[in-house]
Amino acid sequence: MSTDFFTSQDNARKQTGRLVALFIFGVIATMVSLWLALAVPIALMGAKSNGGEPNWAGALGNWKVALGVFAVVGAIVGIVTLFKLSQLSAGGTAIAEMLGGRPIDPATRDPKERQLLNLVEEMSIASGVPVPPVYVMDDKSVNAFAAGPDPSRSVIGVTRGCMELLSRDELQGVIAHEYSHIFHGDTRINARTTAVIAGIMAVGVLGYIMFRFVGPSIARSGGGRKNNGAAVGVAIILLGLLVWGIGSLGMLFGRLIQAAISRQREFLADAAAVQYTRNPDGIAGALAKIRDHYSARIEHPNASELNHFFFCTSLNTLFATHPPIDERIKRIVAMGATKVGASEVTRATRSSGAAASGVSTAGAIGFAAAGETASAGTLAPDSIARAHAFKDALPDSLEEAARTPEGARAICYAIARRTAGHEACDALVAKADQAAYKTYAAIAVDVAKQRADAQLALADLCAPALAHLGQANYLRFRETLAAAMRSDGQVDLREWALAKSLERHVERRFHRGAAPARGRLGTNAQSARIVVGIIASATHDQATAERAFRDALRVLGFAERPLPDSSERTLDQLNSATKALSTTSFADREQLLAACATAASHDGRVSVDEHLIVRAVADALDVPMPALAGA
Repeated sequence: MSTDFFTSQDNARKQTGRLVALFIFGVIATMVSLWLALAVPIALMGAKSNGGEPNWAGALGNWKVALGVFAVVGAIVGIVTLFKLSQLSAGGTAIAEMLGGRPIDPATRDPKERQLLNLVEEMSIASGVPVPPVYVMDDKSVNAFAAGPDPSRSVIGVTRGCMELLSRDELQGVIAHEYSHIFHGDTRINARTTAVIAGIMAVGVLGYIMFRFVGPSIARSGGGRKNNGAAVGVAIILLGLLVWGIGSLGMLFGRLIQAAISRQREFLADAAAVQYTRNPDGIAGALAKIRDHYSARIEHPNASELNHFFFCTSLNTLFATHPPIDERIKRIVAMGATKVGASEVTRATRSSGAAASGVSTAGAIGFAAAGETASAGTLAPDSIARAHAFKDALPDSLEEAARTPEGARAICYAIARRTAGHEACDALVAKADQAAYKTYAAIAVDVAKQRADAQLALADLCAPALAHLGQANYLRFRETLAAAMRSDGQVDLREWALAKSLERHVERRFHRGAAPARGRLGTNAQSARIVVGIIASATHDQATAERAFRDALRVLGFAERPLPDSSERTLDQLNSATKALSTTSFADREQLLAACATAASHDGRVSVDEHLIVRAVADALDVPMPALAGA
């Protein structure tokens, strides 16, 4: 199992802590600089009472001035930072709207939009990342972005030029690059960085407004009882220049943070895109087109603030947030790209590819060797190929249904429908959700013909349409779905897997704030034993299940224990256990899923049902895992 996703998730949280430290340092530096600057005129004004010499001791010892400066600067920076964090905490949608993006209707008939959505859906099915809303910016440039605090609340945005000027392979390379940012927690860091930069730059912006607008306006207007408006205006201009000069240090510091965090992550995302698609010419071709033929510049006032989100830099700045395109292409050529021109080929050697990429391919190799259940936290070309084949073979009736709220609800009801008790389920849906019933009646048989993992992939496609219902309407749907699941007298493993998929792919979109990830596996040992015990006994006989359970315990590093009693191996117990384990660190979640893989593949094969339960556990742990099992 690749450690790339799990390590990246924990590192993203650590990076947030580093950002806070840099933020505090920048704010303190701004406070001290402004205080020292104000101490100069105070010392000069005190010269008369100090024998004609500047009174530095009195100026620097004036704690009221220091306290006032610190309080004002702290208030300005704090208010701006909290406002920006609040603005961005709604998810990637807020950033897309800040850039003037409009959401693409999942039922769109536009061929270019349809191609883009197909690529995004295939990547999501292949990775287990929830299908993100896709936004388009009506801009002729070639660029794209991913944004959001976590995979469940991320969006992808592209320019109109990106859709119309790139080939399918090139567009896939760009989308794979953006998926890498989502997959590895970069979007979380980018959002925090935006808030930190806005806070640090706030003082400089205020100073600029004072000397550029407020001061001149008052100076021109004059007025006042003593007609001293001009003098007041000039004083404000001078004070504004001072504040702006000091605040410019904050601006410089903010840009340095933005550039330092972004550049290396762009190299890593390029390399990951090659690894995911196994087609270096796709992303290399997109970069070459931007360099040689088209512009990546975004004509939007918020592009500068959000420059570090983009596929390519959207403006020329001293502190570039992206590496030079030539350097990016050279590294991709070193990984095997051949269609971007002889000049790049001669400047790079293929043998340096692994070193240049900065991303190990061990994850994909480990995935193949360990079996399908070890695919959590990876995105492999084979998974993308299966997702593409699944989409191609999907009946039109099901694909069209997945794109509308009524059809998406109907698909979920159909997955919960069981042949033995379908009359009760049919009657319940007809009464409780009449708007979806007509589609449900038309597609129920087609859904039943799909393999269990394909049904789960179909549910993944429904996520954007279900989220479009809004929280209140969605909750009413979930109540109806829960009743449909119970209509045959029981809730089985497939229905539980559907519920976990909906929780992760839809319901997390309605909640702000990241889930905690500070628990330890050792303090949740019994929950871990229950999870691997259920997986070990899901499709194995008692003797095989006991051996599989012992092997899984060794992976966990736990002492040998008997297989949990059948009374502990219930869906209710599984639900409680995964809920407790969802608060552990991502490193511990990786270890748990490795144990789950061991339990499932103990007999040398992984059945569809075993894949389904491990995928459901991964969903409960907020870890992406491909919906489709191997052949």
